[in-house]
Amino acid sequence: MITKEQIAHFETFGFLVLRQAFSPEEIERILSRYEHIRLGQTPLIEEAADGKTVTRAYEYVVETDPELAKLAEDDRIYETIEQLLGRGFIWTGSEWISGRSQAPWHADRQDRTDLYYTTIKVHLYLDLTKKETCALRVIPGSHRSPFHETLMPLLHEENVRPYGMDGPSIPCYAFESKPGDVIFFNQFLLHSVFGSLENERRYVALKFGARIRNEDDIAALMRYKPDGRILKPHEAFVTSKSARIKGMVEAFVEAR
Repeated sequence: MITKEQIAHFETFGFLVLRQAFSPEEIERILSRYEHIRLGQTPLIEEAADGKTVTRAYEYVVETDPELAKLAEDDRIYETIEQLLGRGFIWTGSEWISGRSQAPWHADRQDRTDLYYTTIKVHLYLDLTKKETCALRVIPGSHRSPFHETLMPLLHEENVRPYGMDGPSIPCYAFESKPGDVIFFNQFLLHSVFGSLENERRYVALKFGARIRNEDDIAALMRYKPDGRILKPHEAFVTSKSARIKGMVEAFVEAR
């Protein structure tokens, strides 16, 4: 259970950090699944620089792997999400990211008008990161209007120094992580990754959305994934025997 102060922190700044939420033994078990994922799935995204692959993204990893599926119903994640989003929240997908690449300032749901509908992304980190070695950076409060709109110049590539400074110099909070640390963040929050990393920066991402109340909420989700896949929960979760997992999916299906 998180405290009312932690909830206030998330609502105000757009993110919440839980340090060492998972033990070294648990992280080792999660990492042991990577080879299984890598061999069994073609990366959804594979970026390369100078002929060397720097980032791989695998989709539906939590849904399709029995060991990783436990994360979706784990108290440390599930109960925190319930406190942040309220009952009736929905599942919107998962990813496994392995890479060495940088990312400019962006928001997963950037430049949109549906700030009212909250979706949360949870990163469970599996490697050590520092500010200058590809730690996740966030701009606190950038999920809220009008601050979110004020920062839109950061998102336009043709204006690379909108405030007279480059991307790495923008004031921010750097989430320097150790394996087992977890960050929950609003997907309207502006974030980035800068610096170099010799080894891979790996994390599991779990995504959730607030209870769907009306067609506007569904439209907000569709703007995030216009191909409609977000409205079709993975079959492995639809048929899951877990009450928590089925509840997240059924709430989604019924709302449609």
